[in-house]
Amino acid sequence: MSDVLEEEDEMFVIERLDWTLEKPYGRIVSLATGNNTLLMGTDAGFIVRFTVLNDSNRHHVEIPSRGRVHLYKVFLDPTASHALVSMREGVTYYLPIAQNPNRVINVKGLRGHVVESVAWNKLSVLQSFTKIASKTSAESRSSVTAGFSTGNILIGTRKGAIFELCMEDSKERGCKKLWEVDDGSMAICGIQMEIFPSEERKYFVMAATTTRHYQFVGGPTFEAMFARYVGTRYRGFQELPGYLAHSELHFQYDEYPLGCAKRCAWLTQAGIFQGDLKFRSQSPGEKVCDKHTLIHYPSAASKDGHDKKKSSAVPRSIATSRFHFLMLFDGRFVCTNRLSRAVVYDISLEEDSQSYGEFRGLASDLPQGTVWMFSDRCIFEVIIQNEERDVWKLYLQRNDFEAALRHCGDNRANRDIVLSAQADSLFKDGKYVQAAKFYSKTTRTFEEISLKFVNERQQGALKLYLMNILASLPAKAETQLTMVATWITEIFLDSLRDLDVPLVIASGQEKKDLERAAQRKALGSEFRRFLEDHYDILDQQTTFSLISSHGRAEELVHYAEIIGDRDWLIRHSLSRGKAKMALLILAKYWTRHSSGKRKKASFDADIFYRYTPTLLTHSPRIAKEMVTTLTRIDRNYLSPARLIPAFIRYDNARVTSSQETGQKAGSSDPHKVNDGKNGLETGEHQGIRYYAMVVDSREEKDPSVHNYLLSLLVKEPNDEQLIKYIVKFGTSTPYDHKLALSLCYDHDKIRACAEIHKVKGNYEDSVNLALGINLQLAQLTAMEAERAGISPERTKRLWLLVARHVIKRAGSNVLVATEKISEILKHCTLSIEEILPYFPDFVKIGSLKAEIVRSLENYNMRSKQLKIEMDDYTHTAKLIKKDIEDLEEKSGHIRENRKCDLSSEPVVSQPFVFFPCGHVFLTAALTDHIIDAAKKQPQALFEGAYSVISVVEEKVRIALKTMAKEHKQTGTASLALINLTRKDWSRLASLECPLCGSLLLNSCHDPLVDAGKEELESWAIS
Repeated sequence: MSDVLEEEDEMFVIERLDWTLEKPYGRIVSLATGNNTLLMGTDAGFIVRFTVLNDSNRHHVEIPSRGRVHLYKVFLDPTASHALVSMREGVTYYLPIAQNPNRVINVKGLRGHVVESVAWNKLSVLQSFTKIASKTSAESRSSVTAGFSTGNILIGTRKGAIFELCMEDSKERGCKKLWEVDDGSMAICGIQMEIFPSEERKYFVMAATTTRHYQFVGGPTFEAMFARYVGTRYRGFQELPGYLAHSELHFQYDEYPLGCAKRCAWLTQAGIFQGDLKFRSQSPGEKVCDKHTLIHYPSAASKDGHDKKKSSAVPRSIATSRFHFLMLFDGRFVCTNRLSRAVVYDISLEEDSQSYGEFRGLASDLPQGTVWMFSDRCIFEVIIQNEERDVWKLYLQRNDFEAALRHCGDNRANRDIVLSAQADSLFKDGKYVQAAKFYSKTTRTFEEISLKFVNERQQGALKLYLMNILASLPAKAETQLTMVATWITEIFLDSLRDLDVPLVIASGQEKKDLERAAQRKALGSEFRRFLEDHYDILDQQTTFSLISSHGRAEELVHYAEIIGDRDWLIRHSLSRGKAKMALLILAKYWTRHSSGKRKKASFDADIFYRYTPTLLTHSPRIAKEMVTTLTRIDRNYLSPARLIPAFIRYDNARVTSSQETGQKAGSSDPHKVNDGKNGLETGEHQGIRYYAMVVDSREEKDPSVHNYLLSLLVKEPNDEQLIKYIVKFGTSTPYDHKLALSLCYDHDKIRACAEIHKVKGNYEDSVNLALGINLQLAQLTAMEAERAGISPERTKRLWLLVARHVIKRAGSNVLVATEKISEILKHCTLSIEEILPYFPDFVKIGSLKAEIVRSLENYNMRSKQLKIEMDDYTHTAKLIKKDIEDLEEKSGHIRENRKCDLSSEPVVSQPFVFFPCGHVFLTAALTDHIIDAAKKQPQALFEGAYSVISVVEEKVRIALKTMAKEHKQTGTASLALINLTRKDWSRLASLECPLCGSLLLNSCHDPLVDAGKEELESWAIS
């Protein structure tokens, strides 16, 4: 038959290992598993051991005997490091698998006792697995050993005794009887131990006979724990009558050994006794097993309803999984769901028994979570496939929704069914808020759930449902987001309206009204947070209309602040006469934008242009703060030119306010009060303040701004600030000076006109206007013009204007005129004779006597100085004439062997030049020398004696200038671009000795070595 005994789509699959026990080894009578290792005992006295992952590496150990051997049971610890073999003759053997797998040790302390059950020490198991936590491969995990000590383990015997045994390094370290059944000999068919999670040295032990199960709690040792139960008749057991000769006790774990046991299963005559294990702070004598039930064995009928041969009513062996009980009957294997008690798997083994031998029992590998079944000659693995797939339905039928959700896993459809059922249950029980939470997690239609809450008038639950739906919608679903958010907004507003009840301070109502007020405050805060979180998906116009229709002014202002609608906020504040608040909103708009914090919209300069006029004309204090706000804004965001209309309106309001103040000052009505613009005419003009700061700090160049500032300054009574403004910009007038002059003339600002003429260079007009103000200003203007570098003739004209004005203003009072003229002459270059023509023909000049005498003395001194200079020139001319005559008669002697001082060639046979200094040069050599000098320093030929020709003769001057320009550009000069003959060069060279004249002095700047780079480097000083 096939090695797989059932269909693969079943929840349980039985698969036979590819291994059969050979006949010489007998039949398998007992199987124990642990850590992927199988340990079998045969009726022939052999122990067979191999790992599931490597079944070819088998170990066979023969039990020593002196006669016939009757092997009863084998026990393997969860780490597969230690084993015990129980014989029917009352002999027990220990196999140190981790230390020496072939060694068999007789446990003398258990002599005479047949071992029925073993509880391995979980602490030792846990320490062993902790050591190999870093190993991940299955092969390395299967090879893990727990060391050479079993730790203290518990042994249950056929005589009803419980022993404590410890085997270490293949030696028996201790074996002591701890407890025994006091009602006669009852075999301890099963024993299990567990550690309390909160206390490492506190133990829980459960032991079972065929009819009883006992619970023991205590510590810190097994001996101390059982000592509490010795000496008195222990009645803290559960008894189920029966006549079975065998029984089993199992603990079920979700994760072994890290987790604690979750429940227990005890095989009894009446059925499987199961209970949940709840580890709390139990004391000795208290129970750990809780909520125990009895599950009856299934009938002999198969799962499909067909009758089978009669089989035993009690299973031979049982095993547990998370949700099922696995039962091996005679010729039948059945799996029952622990929750529903239904049979989920039922298979007959009678035909297979003929091939593989009689099926004897089940064994569980706790660390690996596998279940094994064995027959006389074969081993079978019970593969559990997705046993949780229908568990959620069972929990759902019990209304255990949390457990049902846990076992749905990632199956969205199943989770949706559970959540929907849980929501319906809560809704039915009137728990609408909780129901809304779960409805929002289902796929049920939005309309259906919404109508359920609407029909029940549960606004709070509907709001929660909509909030959860809103959070689950994707960002792309813009329409749905807006619709749901708008509905939530309306629910908030309706709820706030219902809570808007005036407080009635009356008996019995005060506390209730205060509670409603607190609810309203909390709901209002929640609504504001909702608007802050979802402003970007709400339609602004619709939201404004909703909030306005409910008369929620505070919420409306808050929403406008959130979306950054400063325009609405300012209008709202102004409509309520809160100009200060409007200004703060405007200032906050700029502050939030410039500080880098989160902003709801980009900077909008139109808001400033729109509301600046209103705020400027409200009151002096608001106008001043408005200007302060404007000055803090960067020029890139706000244009001062576009604010001019606002300040024009402000200026007109000042004028109007001034007129009204004058009228009301003369009124006799004491009840007349000024409106909001009262007082605008007082204090500093904010337009001047703003534009003066703009001009000073921003380097504003817009003429319209400067022209408007001038138009404001000319209206001020004090023209000091106007003068400062004009003087500041000087000649670079960014304003229209013609317009400025016109405005100044219109407002009788003569001094300002004079300053404008002065900065434009019209000094004559400036002096004339200054004379109309005061003489000192005119004199200062003339001095400034002189310092500005105007021509002397123009300077004289300015001072003459001043002098004429003084004479004209003095009239017949010549004494005053002469005194002032005398003072003027000290500060200018005019002479008295230039001013005298402007005096009347017949006037006494006694006051000017000193000036006239001083002028005559200057003339006298000048005449004497000219006479001395003429005598010097005459003497110099005589000397020059004498030198010329001496030169004409002077001669020199040259020897016949005299050589040229430049070329060292004889000079008597060729044309030569002889200089008075004694140097003699061949004409050709001298000409070549002067040409070379011209190429290197053409500018030097304009100096000394050469200037007689190089400066006077135009042909030579042009040629040398051309060479000088070329030399400046390229560093050298050539003769290619000039028109000089060799005769011209000879005439130029004969003017001065090249070795004594200026040419030699200029050659001091030439380098001593005129050679290439290599030769220059050779002269370098290292």
